[in-house]
Formats: sequence, C-alpha cells, structure tokens
Amino acid sequence: MDKNQFGTIITVMGVGGGGINAVNHMYSQGIDGVTFVVSDTDKHQLDESPVPNLLLLSANTTHEQSSCYDVDVARRAAVESDSEIAPLIADNNTKLLIIIAGLGGETGTNVAPVVTRIAREKEVALTVGIVTTPFQFEGSERIQMALAGIEDMRKHVDSLFVINNQYLTEIYNDLDQSNAFAKSDETLTTAVRSLCDLITVKNLICIDFNDVNWTLRKSGSAMFISGYASGERRVTKAIENALESPLLKDCNIFSAKKMMMNFYYNPDSESPLLMEEMNEVQAFMSNFDQDTDIIWGIAYDNTLEDQLKVTVLASGFNVSYNSKIAGTNR
Repeated sequence: MDKNQFGTIITVMGVGGGGINAVNHMYSQGIDGVTFVVSDTDKHQLDESPVPNLLLLSANTTHEQSSCYDVDVARRAAVESDSEIAPLIADNNTKLLIIIAGLGGETGTNVAPVVTRIAREKEVALTVGIVTTPFQFEGSERIQMALAGIEDMRKHVDSLFVINNQYLTEIYNDLDQSNAFAKSDETLTTAVRSLCDLITVKNLICIDFNDVNWTLRKSGSAMFISGYASGERRVTKAIENALESPLLKDCNIFSAKKMMMNFYYNPDSESPLLMEEMNEVQAFMSNFDQDTDIIWGIAYDNTLEDQLKVTVLASGFNVSYNSKIAGTNR
C-alpha cells in the first residue's frame, strides 16, 4: 500500500478483472486529483497492474478453495477483507468514492456490492458505481449475473451509472472481440474523467463537489454524456451531439429529477462563449419539467480550440435494467 498517494477527495477503485483493466487504462491516461486503487482475489492480476495502491482480497479464503471464481468465495473474500477495505475509503479524506466493475464476472459482480456497503457504513459522503454489462457475444449466463449484480449494488450506492457494452457496437460498428473491451475501457475512462473534472477543473461559473453531491446523492440511476460543436448555434449542436449517445437508449433524460450542465470553451480562441448563446441553453432547459432541479456552470479548456464542449450529468431516472439489458442482448 502506497500511503503517499493519498490526500485527494476522490478515490476510484477498480474491482475484479474488468474493473482493474479499466482503472489501469485511467491511470495510464492520467486524471488529476484522483487516488486510484485496484482490488481482486487474483494476485497475478494485481501484480500486472501499474496502479500503486493494491488490495489482495482475503488470501486465506481463496487459497483454501479449489477455485477463486466461485461466487461465494469471491463474496466471502471481500467480507473477510472488511478491515483492509475500510481504511482505503474512509481514512484518506475521501468524499467521493467511484467503484468501477465489469459486471457479469464472478469477482466484480460479487465484490463490488460489498465495497459499496462498507462505504455506506463508513459514511463516505458520496458513493457512485460505474459498471458495464456484457457484450452479446459473452453469453446469457454473464448477462443474468450482471443483472443480479446491478440490483445488489443499487441497495448501497447513492448513484449507479450502467454502461451497456452492447450499445458501443452502434458507435463502433467495426468492433471485433479483440478490441471491444478496449473501447469499453475508453468509455469508462471518459465517464470518470468527466465526472472528476466537474470537481477538480477551475470553473468560471463554479461547480464543485457540493453540486455533484447534491445531484447524485441518493439519486438511484444516473447518466453522464458529453458533446462537442463549433460554428453557428454550437451550444444547441453540442447538446444534440451529447443526446445522440447510444448510452442514453431507454433513458428519457427529460424525466430526470436533477441535472447538471457544464460548458467548456477555450478563453484564448477567437470564439469565446457569449452570453447571447445562453439563450440556447434556456431553450434546451424548457424541455424539462418545471420541478426539475438544474445547475449549470462554465469552465475553461485550452485544448478545445474553437470548439464548445458540454457535459450533462442527469439523475433520478426510472429505469428497468432487467428489460433494458436483457432485451438488448436477447
């Protein structure tokens, strides 16, 4: 355990093989202001990770069994490691804990809910799960296991982001099995980076942790999308680009109870964000129920050139994950 890495208010923990692969990718890409942790029952999987904070779950339990891929073994391993998990998420100033897992496998599906339960018991300010569900080619058994994992996690997290990997095939229709999981890791990295940027990036009109906490606290289902545009009516185009994401399928964003929008632009470009463009924001917001709570902000991003970027964080959907995921993969 590398204690020197601690001190941030955001901890991202990858659980199980899928979660570790995703967090390895995030770590290599570099996301500022985040402490990364990976955890598994498989020591070999941890040894290959570049992440400095590693937690091997209950070697005693898994070594006594013929296979560490048994469902009960994975869950018992996490429970027995309670005293080791708790300091990672409660004694290092963590205010936002993000648990990353690929559901459908034994370890991620069964350990991630235990981690979220411990976080809730330790009264971490905000606990968010960001999980993926299997591709169609992974088979119905994994899909059913993922559905069970979703229902288990929902009991303990404040907010749950579910990314149906099968929808990625609509964005990248030339995917083959060898690179499908790499695209899934990229999608998870983008979601985590965008969420963390809301807290860590300096804002002109401020959005901070308290705003994110307010949006996601005890909200149930949530979704995060981003869009880019330039030229005339770029605010409207950026919002439309975000709404075209296949990840929003079966989620009616206009039914959200809470929503946060952040606009990013390059202050050194020849196209700074103008106040008159905010009329386009108002036009978009008019699609929501008048009782929907909406927060918005503006931030600088010198990498955008003349583009405008919008991120939308919406929560409080009524989503039936069973029909959504099982129906897609039938």
